[in-house]
Amino acid sequence: MQEIWAWLLVNPARIMVLVSILFTLAVLRAEHGGRKSGGSGWLTLFRIGVGIIFSVVTAIVAAFFGGIVAFFGYLALQILVCVVAPVILVDRL
Repeated sequence: MQEIWAWLLVNPARIMVLVSILFTLAVLRAEHGGRKSGGSGWLTLFRIGVGIIFSVVTAIVAAFFGGIVAFFGYLALQILVCVVAPVILVDRL
């Protein structure tokens, strides 16, 4: 377990991606329950809006610790987690 924490603490952007994944899963779970009771998808739209801002912040943090390549890598990863995944997964629910 300590190795996992050590790996996460090398670059704080890794922790931010983990938080983002957990938040996306929580929103998807709530959205699934809401759709069964007639929800309209506002949680997913909120997730995408917040996710875009959080993606840029994560990429900037990654750039401080890993350079320009880390900036674009974490930006792409966060866009996948915060924007693409919620749209695809909610559509399949």
